Amino acid sequence: MSTSKNEKCKGKHFTWSKLMSHMLLEILVEEAFKGNKPSSTFKAGSFVKVAIEISQKFNVQCEPKHVDNHLKTVKKKNRE
Repeated sequence: MSTSKNEKCKGKHFTWSKLMSHMLLEILVEEAFKGNKPSSTFKAGSFVKVAIEISQKFNVQCEPKHVDNHLKTVKKKNRE
């Protein structure tokens, strides 16, 4: 039996919905405009902000490492 808090996070795996991915990208665009992407990567605080906002909006337990990993996945898919 899963609770709504763990609905998208089963074990070590965090499942991203399309809405979550879209929100991730929107927030990171805002962070880049604020100067939180000084080089080819974002500052750690940006990943924390995304994780908090996704956790609150979708009632899941999203962590900064989930955000970082998903961003890498999105980048990799766009290169193909």
